[in-house]
Amino acid sequence: MNDTEASKKLTRIVWLLSANLVMLTIGAAALMVGLLPKVERAVEATERVEERFQSFADEVQPVLSSGAGKAIETIQKMDAERLSETATDKTDILIEAASERAKRYLERDRKTE
Repeated sequence: MNDTEASKKLTRIVWLLSANLVMLTIGAAALMVGLLPKVERAVEATERVEERFQSFADEVQPVLSSGAGKAIETIQKMDAERLSETATDKTDILIEAASERAKRYLERDRKTE
């Protein structure tokens, strides 16, 4: 094989590679152009779903807020009842202890008289 034939073959390979690159570029561009409407539809669908969720959240928020307020009131009431029971029990114990002391002092005073 001489230099002229090698040069022709290399030129042909370069042209084929260039044509291949151009075709790949055109194919990628066509693919992108073909996918753009689908991407736009996907974005629109996502926006519609977000709007639905937002409207649902707007409708549900007052109900949840009032439910949470009622739950907090119930918990506070339960805590108050527990504290009241604990305070009542402790008060009863203190009153009993005070009455026992008073009895002992009275008995001691009677013995000393």
